[in-house]
Amino acid sequence: MINSTLIELKKLLNNMEKDFGLNSLSEVERNVLYAIKDLEKEHGTAKTGHLLNHDFTANMSRISVFRSIKTLEKLKKIERKTSKRGEYIISPST
Repeated sequence: MINSTLIELKKLLNNMEKDFGLNSLSEVERNVLYAIKDLEKEHGTAKTGHLLNHDFTANMSRISVFRSIKTLEKLKKIERKTSKRGEYIISPST
């Protein structure tokens, strides 16, 4: 059942995403971005193995997650931690 509090929270989130310029991203891309930030906060980086199992992305296909990573890299929202594959951080400019 959807109540008015949940609707107000969704509106608030949508407005915040717009304020941060995230409304141009797809829902999958936003969830991947949020998961990377959450993992970065917890572990210092977001490794793809952890990313695929994160609550925000666990129900997504692998290909959707990897496509989103590629898109977010092109948009300079995320970057590789080092030259190592599979470790990502939020870009400092984001």
